[in-house]
Amino acid sequence: MTRKLDPRTKLFLLIVINVVMMTGKISGVFFYVRLAMVAIPFVLMLKNKMYSGAGIYVAMYTYVFALEGYTMESINGVLLIIILFTTGMVSRFLAGGMMAYLVMKTTTVSEFVTAMERMHVPKVIVIPFAVIFRFFPTIKEEWQDIRYAMKMRGIGAGGKNIMQTLEYVTVPMAMSVSKIADELSAASMTKCLSVDGKRTHIAKVGFSWPDLIFALCAIGALAMHIFYGGAITG
Repeated sequence: MTRKLDPRTKLFLLIVINVVMMTGKISGVFFYVRLAMVAIPFVLMLKNKMYSGAGIYVAMYTYVFALEGYTMESINGVLLIIILFTTGMVSRFLAGGMMAYLVMKTTTVSEFVTAMERMHVPKVIVIPFAVIFRFFPTIKEEWQDIRYAMKMRGIGAGGKNIMQTLEYVTVPMAMSVSKIADELSAASMTKCLSVDGKRTHIAKVGFSWPDLIFALCAIGALAMHIFYGGAITG
């Protein structure tokens, strides 16, 4: 049985990937550092058997990197600026966004709370993030229910009356968001997340050899980024 990554490792990877991808150079040796950061979410998706998502993720980065290389050699002027801006946005934000999705997808609330309490993170930080961890999956379920309800009533997302379609989506979604926020806040209080003192946990978290490997890769990339001029302004 393969061990899941510790939530603390996943959060560390999320921070490092965003720092390197968003503020790092794209040329020279730092191109390979960026490739290493891109590879981390891909490996984790394969580890969690998210094969279709991994394929789409690799295809998008392959297309972006190929388009950047072709554009630099063959296109000039305003079109060059537009393409580089678009591809740059995708290449800098996609890896971090995918890692954030993996953190949300593969980490339960109990695992997150347990890991944060072992780090002695204040409850004023832990409780809001614990609510967020349940908020987005619940919103996704509500969105699917709204779509099914619209289909049952013969209302399509691409209807002629766009404003009416938006009304049928936004009104129930706004009501659901308000209700979900209240319910999740009440659930967090019911689970005594705000109670002081030592709490027991069912979830088991801990570091293992995959955590060590991924952490060393992230530390090495961050060291290259800091000490060898990886920053854009460096």
